[in-house]
Amino acid sequence: MAVRESQDRQLGGYSKKLVTLEEAARRLDLPADDVEVMIRFGRLQAFRIGGSLVRLQVEDVEAIRLQGMKTVSPVSEQDRLAEFLYFKGFYVVALLVVLTLIAIILAL
Repeated sequence: MAVRESQDRQLGGYSKKLVTLEEAARRLDLPADDVEVMIRFGRLQAFRIGGSLVRLQVEDVEAIRLQGMKTVSPVSEQDRLAEFLYFKGFYVVALLVVLTLIAIILAL
């Protein structure tokens, strides 16, 4: 615990309590992937420790939880589609090219 408190203090001067991505997901009752999307789209602020360990402020996580997630989806369908196209766009384009080539070959 002392190591975590030390890391928390060293993180940009923040002395607030930080939690892991998994702990934030548990508190929000969401999959960790959804929390990562919320971070990517700026709904939650995250900090990296050592380049790979992600930490979030407890206050931010609790604010999202109390904000009324019953009425507002934490990750909208539009955000999910944008993320899918961002990370899988190459595969979508490749599929369209292959289907076009098959259509051309069948037309011959």
